[in-house]
Amino acid sequence: MKKLAKLSIDKSDLNSVPFINNTLAKGDDYPDFDTSLHDLRKSPFQALIKYERKQFSFMFFIHITDVITSLLSAFAAIQLLRSFEKTSTNFKLIDLFYHESTPNQILIFTVCLAVIIFILKILAASLHAQKIETEMLLAWRIPFKLMQSLYLQLLKISKKDRTQYQTGDITNLAQNDAKFLGNFLAHALVDIPVLLASCALVMILMIAMLGKIAWIGFFIIALQIPLSLFFSWIGNILHTEMMKRGDKRLQLITEWIQGMRLVRYFGWGKYFKNEIHEATLSEFLQDLKITFKYCFAFALTLNWWMVVSSGIFAGIVFYNGDRSASTLFAAIWLSSILGQQITPLPWFVNAWSQAIVASRRLKLFYVARIQEEEFLEEKNNNYNPEEKEIIDKIIHNKLNSEISISFSLNNISLRFSKSEPYVLNNISVEIPAKKTLAIIGPVASGKSLLIQIMMGDITPTHGDVHFKLYFNDKNYKINSLSGNVHTSLGLALLRAIQSYVPQEAFIISSSIRENIPLKYKYQNEYYDSDNAIMNSIYAASFHTDLNEFSHGMDTEIGERGVNLSGGQKQRISLSRSSFANSSLIFLDDPLSAVDVKTEKTLAHNIFRGDWGKGKTIIWSTHRLEYLKYTDNILFLDGGSITEFGSFETLKANNKSRLNQFISGLNEHDRKN
Repeated sequence: MKKLAKLSIDKSDLNSVPFINNTLAKGDDYPDFDTSLHDLRKSPFQALIKYERKQFSFMFFIHITDVITSLLSAFAAIQLLRSFEKTSTNFKLIDLFYHESTPNQILIFTVCLAVIIFILKILAASLHAQKIETEMLLAWRIPFKLMQSLYLQLLKISKKDRTQYQTGDITNLAQNDAKFLGNFLAHALVDIPVLLASCALVMILMIAMLGKIAWIGFFIIALQIPLSLFFSWIGNILHTEMMKRGDKRLQLITEWIQGMRLVRYFGWGKYFKNEIHEATLSEFLQDLKITFKYCFAFALTLNWWMVVSSGIFAGIVFYNGDRSASTLFAAIWLSSILGQQITPLPWFVNAWSQAIVASRRLKLFYVARIQEEEFLEEKNNNYNPEEKEIIDKIIHNKLNSEISISFSLNNISLRFSKSEPYVLNNISVEIPAKKTLAIIGPVASGKSLLIQIMMGDITPTHGDVHFKLYFNDKNYKINSLSGNVHTSLGLALLRAIQSYVPQEAFIISSSIRENIPLKYKYQNEYYDSDNAIMNSIYAASFHTDLNEFSHGMDTEIGERGVNLSGGQKQRISLSRSSFANSSLIFLDDPLSAVDVKTEKTLAHNIFRGDWGKGKTIIWSTHRLEYLKYTDNILFLDGGSITEFGSFETLKANNKSRLNQFISGLNEHDRKN
C-alpha cells in the first residue's frame, strides 16, 4: 500500500505550540466562498474587518487598556515626585491621605507608589504581549484566507475574464497584495483609533498637569495631520506604480521559467536577461523612492516628541510657568508617551497606502465573473425528489450503476465580443451515448472551442447544449436524467463523470504515482493498491518509459514535468483519463506529441480496448489515420459544420470534404 503525502508536514510538529492548536480548534467567523464573494466584491478591506471584528474589538480593548495603564503609571510617577515637594501649589495625591505628612509617611507613600508603578508596568507589558500574539494570528490568517479565496475564485472564474490576467498578476495578488492588506489590518487598523484616543488622553493629562501651556504641545502635534495626509497621498501614488512594476517582473520571470527549454534552444537568454534586469531595476528604483519617503517621514515623526517637549518648555519659560521638578518631569514623560504613540504614524501611512492599493487590485479580481454568471438565464430543470437524490449520488460517485451520456447541440454560436466575428456558427448535432465522435478540420476551425463548450468551460453566445444521462439502478424507477450543460447543476454532473486530456499536459511537481491520480497530498490518504495506476500506465503505453526510471513510480518528475519529454507528459495525461475510468472522455488532439508506433498502440487502446469501451468519446484530432475507429465524424471549417456522418459514408463519397482534406494533406506532405 502506498501512502500519499510522504513529504507533507506532520501536524504533531505543532504540539509544542498550544496557542496555534487552540486557535485552529476554535475556528473563525469567515463564511464560505460563495457567501464571502459578495462582500469581497464590494471591498476586500471592509469584508475582512467584518469577518475579524471580534479579534479587532479584543485588540482595541487590550491596546487602549495598555495606554491607560501607561498613563496611570506616569501619573503615579509624577505624584511620587510631588510628594517630596514642600512648596508646590500643584495637586498632590499624598494630601488626600495625610494633612501634614511626616518624612516616614512620605517614605511609605512613595514606596507604595513605586510598587504600584511596577505593577502597572508589568500589566502594560502583559497586555502588550497579548496584543502582539493576536497580531501574529491575524498577520497569518488574513493573507491565508485571502489566498484561499483567490484560489477558489481562480477555479470558478470564467474563461473570458481569466484571459485578462497573466500568471504573474495572480501570483502578485496572492504573494504581495494579500500580505500588504493583512499587515495593515493586523498591525495598524486598531492602532490608528488607539493613537487618536491615546493622544486625547495624554493631552487631558498634560492639561491637568501643565495647565494651558499643554495646548502648545497639542498645536505642534496637530501639525502632524497635514504632513501625514501628504505622505499618504504620495505613498498611494508610489505603491500603485510599484505594484505595476512588480507585476511586469513576475510576468517575465514566469514566462522565462515556463519556456526555459525554448529560451535556451533559440538563444533568447540574453533578451530575457536584459528584460528581467530592466524590470527589476525599475522596481528597485521605485522601492528606493518609497524607502526615501518612509525614512523621511519616520525621522520626522521619531523626533516629533522632542519638538513637542521643547515647545512646552519654551511655553513654561515664556509664560513664567511652574518650573518644579515634577512639572518638568511631567512634560518630558508625557511628551515621550505621546512620541511613542505617534512614532509608528509614518508606517501606518505607508501601510495604509499599500493596503488601499492592494484592496483595489484584489477587488478587480473578485469582480471578475465566475463561470455560472455567464449563463444567460437559469435553465435547471425542476427535478423531483427522486431525481435530486440520484443527482446527489452521481455527483458524489455513489450511484450503483454504470452511467452513459448523450449530447444534443442546438444552434451553438460563439464570439468573444460584439465587435468580433463569430468563431462558431449555428452548430447543431446529436451525439449518441456510448459512441465516439471525431471532430476534424483545418487549424483554427473551432475544434477545441467546441469541446470546451460541451465541457461547460465556455458558455456559447447563442444556443444550448443539452445532455441526457442513462443509468440502471434497481433502487429507482427512472433510468435517465436530462439537463443543460451550462447550469450549475449541469456542470457538477458533467465533472463527476468526465475526464479530459488537453493538448498541453498539466504536470504537478511530484512523483509519477501522485501525478496520475492527481490527488493532492493529504495525510492518511491511501490507495488499495498500485494495480489501478499500473493498469492506466500500460493503457497509455508509458510502462516502457517507467522501466527506465530508477525509482519507478516514485520518480519525481520536477516542476511542470521538466524531467519528461513532451510525449511522456502527454502519456501521463492520458494515464489520468484511463485511471479515472470516466463515462465521458474528452480528447483534445492528445496524440500530437507521440511517435507513430506509440500512437498506433494508444489509438487501439482508447478506441478498441477496455479504456473506451461503452464510453462516450469526443475526440478532436489532426490524425486522420484512426478515423475508422470512430462512429461519426464532424468536419468543421470556419466555425461551421460542413460535413457530418460515419467514416465509411464520407470516405465513399469522392467529393466529400473529408476526402478533399485528406488529399490536401497528402499533397502538402509530397511537396515537403
